[in-house]
Amino acid sequence: MQKHFFIAIPVADETLARFASSLKLERYYKTVYEPNEYHLTLRFLGSLTNDELRNWRRQLTEITQMTSAFTLKLDHLERFGLAERPRVFAAGPAYEEKLFQLARQIDPNPAKPFVPHITLAKKWNQEVSLHPPEQTPAASLHVKEIVLYQICPDNQPRYQADTRFQFGKNERGDMIGIIDETL
Repeated sequence: MQKHFFIAIPVADETLARFASSLKLERYYKTVYEPNEYHLTLRFLGSLTNDELRNWRRQLTEITQMTSAFTLKLDHLERFGLAERPRVFAAGPAYEEKLFQLARQIDPNPAKPFVPHITLAKKWNQEVSLHPPEQTPAASLHVKEIVLYQICPDNQPRYQADTRFQFGKNERGDMIGIIDETL
């Protein structure tokens, strides 16, 4: 089986985890994400050759070198699919221009509009007729890196960090190196 990859902002936030837990999403969805799987996807890449993977690592290093940390405020829920049985249930951030600039740098010509969200659950349980409570997440996320993830559907967590890219430069002005987790 080919390896598939995507680029995302990792989300390790206890407030979001407590919020999701309080909704009891397992009542409504077949797949409920664990807090260590939370992320905000910037671009799905699919399968990559070794050369393509090297090129993405180089490109992401260049992008993050010129990017500074920013904050996202989660302030609404997103649902994708039919209103009566949404296939995806997610938390969404308030508009933040730096996030959209980063997404445009990574994917200048997206096939679909960028809708930032952090998936909490997916695959609606057909036997359920009620919906999760209408609550609003209230969390602030300090974004200081992006991650090139590999999808490992048979593992826990399903998304394994291939390479982490820290934003900015170090004190001497040198580019901060990438952290390759496969070594």
